[in-house]
Amino acid sequence: MNEQTSEAMGQVNRALLTDAERVYLELERLPDAALDSAMLGGLEQGRKRSIRAVRKRWSLSLIAGALCMMLLLTAFVRVSPAFAAMVRDIPGLSGFVELIKGDNSLLSAIENEFIQPLNLSLEKDNYKFTVEGIIADEQRLVILYTAEGPDINSNTQSIEYKIRNGDGGEVESVIISSHYRGSDSDDGKVPVHDYLDILMADGVPMPESIQFSLLLGDQWLRIDFPIDHEQFKDTKESIVLEKAFEVEGQHFTVKEAIITPLQVTLTFEADPNNKKRANHIINMVLVDEKGRTYETHTGFGIFNPSLTRHFKSGYFVKPKKLTLVADGLHLSEKNQSITVDTDKMVTISSPQNKLQLVNKQQNSEGDVLEFELTGLDEMDMQLGYMLFEHKGVFKDAGGKSYRFMDHYGVRWNAGDNKAIYSYKIPKADYEQPLTFDIEQYPGYVMEPISISIK
Repeated sequence: MNEQTSEAMGQVNRALLTDAERVYLELERLPDAALDSAMLGGLEQGRKRSIRAVRKRWSLSLIAGALCMMLLLTAFVRVSPAFAAMVRDIPGLSGFVELIKGDNSLLSAIENEFIQPLNLSLEKDNYKFTVEGIIADEQRLVILYTAEGPDINSNTQSIEYKIRNGDGGEVESVIISSHYRGSDSDDGKVPVHDYLDILMADGVPMPESIQFSLLLGDQWLRIDFPIDHEQFKDTKESIVLEKAFEVEGQHFTVKEAIITPLQVTLTFEADPNNKKRANHIINMVLVDEKGRTYETHTGFGIFNPSLTRHFKSGYFVKPKKLTLVADGLHLSEKNQSITVDTDKMVTISSPQNKLQLVNKQQNSEGDVLEFELTGLDEMDMQLGYMLFEHKGVFKDAGGKSYRFMDHYGVRWNAGDNKAIYSYKIPKADYEQPLTFDIEQYPGYVMEPISISIK
């Protein structure tokens, strides 16, 4: 880091001593109604962001909703103009203020110089790809990069990318992408400042190096870079908890907490003897002894039987105590199903008659079935339900089993009390009716949860 950059970084650090506190306060002041509205109204925007999972058992709907919330929080959290101006003066960090200001873990990391500057660029055929730097610990890798070129402008929504480890192998992780359009330059080009937020799968170590490729125009540009593990050596804290809690007669355990500079990871497990299925924990946050809150927007699993959630980290402010608090649980009955006749387009039975077959689109490969889930209230709409198991099995009247071909997601509009789920089934001579086992279904109980983590 040169002298000019070092001095500028020092100014940012001093500004952040007060600015980080402002971010915490803004988060704490956000009204629940505003957050709920942001989640519902921003789902379509969030759906445009890239979400990738290597293991199919992970809940993509959970992560999509969480990503939407994370993106919408950025609109509410404000960073001081002085801080923004100083960061823009630091070579390589210009344009990233708008991306990171909603994440107090990243703000705190930069405040403490927990960043690895790279400034690696590749130019070809009027395109320029630059990896400005990374922020990394044992579980999370954030890559800050910029793309420029003739067809990159204010309408650019996303740029296709590939992430591989140093040996060219898959990186087992969930990858979240968000971008911010830069200011017009003198030559009329509009750079896109972006970051990839890479959350390593449970038990998967952080790679020693990364191969990062970006599709610009009709060509792939690739930049390889190392990850300095020495920077986060001995920063991980593991706490065995094994703390049981109960909600409406259902039993659960918080198994473990892992604290790193960029996140706090909690692992939950549901008792297999529970009579009801737990789908998610409602409004859970970590709270420290000073009342600062650390939200969760990402995670793995569907609470059947385990769930892993990643919370923002207060690593650099060194909280003495952390308590998990929540408002209740999304719960539904087990062993539910819906029976439909896809020839006559009739729903024969479904739980509480909330789920109906409403449309069928046929093509040469199979049929896309649309199911409408109605009667949803505000709390129901907070969770994107996985109605049927991903590529799971359904049966016809003769008992013959078939497998789903694909799931085309869920759509709804803010203010609606219904959602549409689309699934593709193979073309076959079915003996009607067909029966689909339900994986997750609306239902919840509001019952306060409070568990000491640290």
